[in-house]
Amino acid sequence: MIELYKRFASNNLLILVGHLFVYGRGILLIPLIVWSAGVTVYGGYILLTTLLGFVVGISSFGFGFQRSRFLPSTDEKQTKQILFYRAFTFQLISICCLSAVLTFCYPLLDDIFFKGRVAFSKNIIAPYLFSYFLYSQSTDYFRYTHRMNYFGYATTSYPYIQVGLVFLAYVFRSELTVNMLLLAEMIAFFLVSLPLVIKMIGEIGFRFVLPDSLKNFISDVRLGLPIVLGYLMDVILSSSDRYIIAALISVTAVGYYSPAYAMGSLVIFFAKVSGVVLPPLLCRAVDTHKVESACTMLNYTLKGFLLLAVPFTFGSYVLGRPLLAMLTNAEVGNASGLVVPIVALGTLFYGLNVILSNVFFVQMATKVIFKMSVWSAVLNCTLNIIFIYIFNSIIVAAVTTFISYLIVFIFTRRTVMKNWPLDFSIITVIKSVIASLIMGVILYSFISQSAVDVKSPLMLLFAITIGILVYSISLIMLHTFSRKEIAFLKVALLQWKQKNAQLS
Repeated sequence: MIELYKRFASNNLLILVGHLFVYGRGILLIPLIVWSAGVTVYGGYILLTTLLGFVVGISSFGFGFQRSRFLPSTDEKQTKQILFYRAFTFQLISICCLSAVLTFCYPLLDDIFFKGRVAFSKNIIAPYLFSYFLYSQSTDYFRYTHRMNYFGYATTSYPYIQVGLVFLAYVFRSELTVNMLLLAEMIAFFLVSLPLVIKMIGEIGFRFVLPDSLKNFISDVRLGLPIVLGYLMDVILSSSDRYIIAALISVTAVGYYSPAYAMGSLVIFFAKVSGVVLPPLLCRAVDTHKVESACTMLNYTLKGFLLLAVPFTFGSYVLGRPLLAMLTNAEVGNASGLVVPIVALGTLFYGLNVILSNVFFVQMATKVIFKMSVWSAVLNCTLNIIFIYIFNSIIVAAVTTFISYLIVFIFTRRTVMKNWPLDFSIITVIKSVIASLIMGVILYSFISQSAVDVKSPLMLLFAITIGILVYSISLIMLHTFSRKEIAFLKVALLQWKQKNAQLS
């Protein structure tokens, strides 16, 4: 049990650092693209990458659930090979077919969403999807075989290879286009995947494996399809607002909305870490009859996320607009500054949903994941279409996103607590809110002084540092952490240092 906790703690820290780098990529790309190419190109880039990522996300059509569920508990090479390559082969075939369909249908999509304002070559679609597929498959292999150091290498290096390539393209071409941005991302996928694929083949070989029977194929799809449909609904919930904005307002409006949304949802990285680390460890804990350990890991994850998300929401209200203006320009900051705190509040509930959804995966209650997502996505789309059409405002999209995430959380929490003893640690949340209020008041007083230039990057960095220090000190003075939790964190740091030393 102690070893399981150590792995949980060290893997969380390892992947957390990796995700910080991943989300840092977005912060670097936003000013680079907006300053050099404008908000319209940035809006088009966001719409296209969301669409192409969505295609890869649904390309399994549910087949491969058994691989994700049982690979963490499998040690025999032959079994690993069959589990992995059976899903790999099917999804490769699917990607080829979807590439052809999307390439054929792109002119229609261009008419609806881009309206000819974004220059893009549809010939990039197929190689981009294949490179993304190779990246996701190779990283999934190491994720579900508990090698988070390799997974961390991939998720950390890929975004900065892309940023480096984009920067080189800007230096040599003096302008950026959507085609150049997607090509840089595609090359980064290939470069990162290559060493992972070589190591993976060295461990389990390479072969194309088709489903051994129609019965097993249907059985796997029945378990996995609700997850894919849930993912589809989740994408609708989190991304449909951009397409509705593009269709009802303009691609340029998407360029205003997307940086604010990206900034407001930054804290989701912690919940996304749980989606990487928790499923394999929860599966192993449940399969070895250590349900109490599984509940402990889930509760620690919930507490950790809330301790980050609550102050982030308060801080985004105070610093969101000046940060957005600094990263993009004053026009974007004024147009979408209010989007940041609203999205941050919605992301708090979305993150809780992401963490709790791991329970449904372990229990193989995949239909619940789909049911949880479908009506919230329908609600979000309906509200967006109606109110964006009426008010013609991107603020409406942020509000409907918050409402949808809140409704999903209420349903998810009630469902999970029927079988799992969750502890949201209300006392901890109250202490976090108090500490965040103290931080918010001090930050507001700081930036409201006439002598402070809130557009200065150094001054904003100083303000953020003050906020972190005030919040941390307030938590300590409120005795938020128990001795057991402090000891747990110390073990995690030690394990993380040891893993990094082994990797280097």
